[in-house]
Amino acid sequence: MNATIVAKQEPKALHGNRIGRALVRKRIPRGALVAVVVLAAGLAVPYIVLDRYYITLLFDGLILSMLALSIGFLARHLGLISLGHVAFFGGAAYGYAIAITRWQITPLAAAGFGLLVGTVLAIVMGALVVRATGMGFLMLTLAFGQALYALCIQRFAIPYTGAFDGLQAPFPPGTNFLGLSGSEVMNAGLFWPVAWIVLVLVVFGMWVVGRTSFGTLLEGIRENEERMRFSGFDTYRPRLIAFVASGFVAALAGVLFAINAAYVSPEVLGFLEAGDSLTATIVGGASTLGGPVLGGFLYVWAQATFNSSGNLHLYIGIALILVLMFLPGGIVGSAQRLWGRMRLRRKENEK
Repeated sequence: MNATIVAKQEPKALHGNRIGRALVRKRIPRGALVAVVVLAAGLAVPYIVLDRYYITLLFDGLILSMLALSIGFLARHLGLISLGHVAFFGGAAYGYAIAITRWQITPLAAAGFGLLVGTVLAIVMGALVVRATGMGFLMLTLAFGQALYALCIQRFAIPYTGAFDGLQAPFPPGTNFLGLSGSEVMNAGLFWPVAWIVLVLVVFGMWVVGRTSFGTLLEGIRENEERMRFSGFDTYRPRLIAFVASGFVAALAGVLFAINAAYVSPEVLGFLEAGDSLTATIVGGASTLGGPVLGGFLYVWAQATFNSSGNLHLYIGIALILVLMFLPGGIVGSAQRLWGRMRLRRKENEK
């Protein structure tokens, strides 16, 4: 009798899976179309924002947004908050700068080396910390990030990192990055299209992952890891893959930052950088894709606006309190919930 029940249920399950796959196939082209529209709109920014100061602010916001996205990815899919992603951001930036200054290779090859350094750091750190949860995970990632900061300022590291003086990373003579010279990549308006394309591809990639079976598996681990283990799922490997993927995104941001700045200092590994990225994630909303992006741009704007008064951290603290108390899902998350309620009421009124 049980076999008969299972035989009747299996076709329904298969049918449900087919429907789910069909919905994903329909959504991905729509998402790709939206990504193309957003990409085209963003590429027009340098033609609209002509002031060099403001386009530089926007570029800084874009870099912080990408770093915040890497943190938000873990928070959204696994419920893990990291303060150590600056290790991948700064490690990739230093990897790029060291490759440029010591080996005199092309900027594109140096960028690839920087990405490799950041990703390897993510693999090493992830293998050690992804079994932890909650406050333990937060503190472990912070400890690893600060350990890397301490290493880069030691006396023995001076020939490689420059310690507190930092490391200049101009292009070797006669080289370019995707057709842009050293002076051109330092111009935020000219380098903006490259960084914007990377950001849009990252957001689209994260959106696709969230709609795959892997994204569903990650959410199941987030909700109840013990039950997932009892159901026969390996939870360590998916957590590690997600951690490394988020570290790769942080490394991308670090490489773009180093190429544009042509200079790397220990500040990229510091606690303040870690706090800035986490604050941007929380304010914008870690539960959404657009939240960290908005949070990154807002944070850079607030930094430029209020830093001169000397009360920047006071205003940031007030903003965090207000968001955590009244907008627990961040600005974008709360806006989405409000929009959902309004649509629900509209449907009820129509009935």
